[in-house]
Amino acid sequence: MALFKPEASTGTSNFSGICNCTIVDIQDKSANFDWADIYLQVTLLQDGSKYTRNANIVGGFETEPNGNVTGGSVIKRMYSFFAAINCDAGVNIKGEWEDAEGNKIDDIAEFLSFATEDWDGETPGKDGKYLAYFYKQAPKKPGKQAYNVAHYKIYPAGGNCKDQLQNDIDWMKSKGYIKEDTGEAQPVNSIDSDSLGSLALDNL
Repeated sequence: MALFKPEASTGTSNFSGICNCTIVDIQDKSANFDWADIYLQVTLLQDGSKYTRNANIVGGFETEPNGNVTGGSVIKRMYSFFAAINCDAGVNIKGEWEDAEGNKIDDIAEFLSFATEDWDGETPGKDGKYLAYFYKQAPKKPGKQAYNVAHYKIYPAGGNCKDQLQNDIDWMKSKGYIKEDTGEAQPVNSIDSDSLGSLALDNL
């Protein structure tokens, strides 16, 4: 009997690029890092896959000497994600979480749990309500491990949102803010997306 050998794949993975997905978990990891005023880890399950990928919304605030928040690119990324999940919460001038009525939110991860769906850890995703861009991120140092991740830019599925997301991804690739692993050494930019401030993210 002849040996069975699987055919080599010649196409791209069905699990890379823009895919429908479901949010199965949101965690607040800001307490683990002194420099991170916001660190939301959003766990996404792609349609047809039983493996999750994380999209991280992370960064620090720009503040006045008295501690009042004046800006920070992470705020814009956070509000973009909140708009996608139809959440009207945010941060006040002191950097504290509040709902739209000004009520303090003690646990932002618990507050955002309305946007997550129960998952047993095994069943492949289906009928995902959101769109995200999945890719293998180039390591920051040559020779280090490259990881499969999801970009933080998330849209609700439907309408022309896929085209909008594609435009966003194309723009960030053109500026070097998304670096995908190609097996080759990656050029190093003088600044990266976490230190851009609001200027470079105005198109997003």
